[in-house]
Amino acid sequence: MKYSTQQIILHWFSAIIIIWSTLSGFYVAFFHPALPVKEWVGFFNVSLTTVFIPFFILRVWYLFKHGSPAESLLTRREQQIAHLGHLALYANISVVLITGVLMMNHAIDVFHMFHVPQPLHNASIITFFNKVHVLACMTLALLIAGHILAVLKHQLSGRHILRNMCP
Repeated sequence: MKYSTQQIILHWFSAIIIIWSTLSGFYVAFFHPALPVKEWVGFFNVSLTTVFIPFFILRVWYLFKHGSPAESLLTRREQQIAHLGHLALYANISVVLITGVLMMNHAIDVFHMFHVPQPLHNASIITFFNKVHVLACMTLALLIAGHILAVLKHQLSGRHILRNMCP
């Protein structure tokens, strides 16, 4: 059994957005590029991830509606670990998206097409959510690395679980 076409599309769409946002966000944080680059990445990532939120909600809805395929190539223990890993990814992505909105100290300009009002105005609460967001982004990077390494491990050992997520 494979994932539904919608789940496959939403998975790869999510992967591209999350990996881009994570890598570019860490690039800005650790390499201190020129201000125009930093501002562009910030604007683009905020716009992109704001647009991504309803797609992520749809992805979670499809998970509950269709579930995930039973994987006969994995042991029961490996299936349990994979299930917990996926739950951690979904929960962590949720925290990143929610805190990303709550840490904004201005209205969210989405690709100069529309604005989302600033949800909070208390500076100390905004600072708190900013700190949680940074930690959640770091945790998400580790979870993504673990997810990719697990898929590679299975692929290299001849258990082609990646085919479940391909059209």
